[in-house]
Amino acid sequence: MNERNFRNFLVRRTKENGSRLLFQKKDGWSWKQITWPDLVTEVESIACFLLNSDFSTGSRIVVLSPNTLACLFFELAVFALGGICLPARNMKEAREILVNSSGNCFFLCASAAEARELVETSALGEKIEKVFLSANEKIPVEGKTVSYSNVVKFGFLGRKKLKDEISAIGSSVKEDSPAVIFDAGATAAESKTFSHGDILDLLRLSEEELGEISVEDQTFSYLPGCGSFSKFANLLNLQTSARGAIAEGTEDFFLDVPEIMPVMLFLPGAEIENVVNSLQGENGSGGNLRSDLGGRIRLLLTDALPPERTRDLLLAQNISVVKLSSLSVVP
Repeated sequence: MNERNFRNFLVRRTKENGSRLLFQKKDGWSWKQITWPDLVTEVESIACFLLNSDFSTGSRIVVLSPNTLACLFFELAVFALGGICLPARNMKEAREILVNSSGNCFFLCASAAEARELVETSALGEKIEKVFLSANEKIPVEGKTVSYSNVVKFGFLGRKKLKDEISAIGSSVKEDSPAVIFDAGATAAESKTFSHGDILDLLRLSEEELGEISVEDQTFSYLPGCGSFSKFANLLNLQTSARGAIAEGTEDFFLDVPEIMPVMLFLPGAEIENVVNSLQGENGSGGNLRSDLGGRIRLLLTDALPPERTRDLLLAQNISVVKLSSLSVVP
């Protein structure tokens, strides 16, 4: 297990952390607790389903999905099999990636409507091996599109049989194997490839930028973009062992942040001013930003600093805005 790759990284971090809490996920009116072993089980279940869907080392998957917990787990499963994620900012970019791809691709998206739009387009549908949803929409089990819940359920059923194969594949992925390609629909000169080693190095550098972090520290993220900050920031919980929660969308962010009470908040620069303005209006108390953000926040981490006026408002309530430069390499 000498290769620096995500499978070996995840195994090592799980051994170090045991059964500690890693993520929390809203489940109705309560919160589901996800431990390190829970994460491994879910990632292996997804990887098992992918293997049974003819996904193999080097396979590519276009990702047109918000950066939710389900999306994170799915991407970790792709990495564990030596696959490559191709983030898309919108449907237009997803189409360009498919058109310019030299071979067939898998697809991860947030809704069945998006899946149908692509699958039913003859020229593009032929290039899609299978579509996976990062949400739990009810759709027929048969066909080219599979819901997240069915991926996990059927993958879990076959996990015991394929566990050793998944482990062997994952542990042998090379450090310089590509894991994520940004702007994959553009020319080779314009696209940006990150290997397993590249991303693990960025996570280590980010941890150094952050300084000392306790395993009891709570993080919360709302990352709607698909640049390097939005794609990699949620992986930082695996590096730092801090407990995390991830907003599913804008509405969930405002509903959940007072309950989560984060110490660190991850937001893209483009969203910070929107959040502050909203908390000063209909979604907040109108003045006490710290209280509206859970009362414990000390760091707001981003890829681009907001206007000085917004930074001053936050700093006045002891909330420091820090640009995490190591992760902010692809807009």
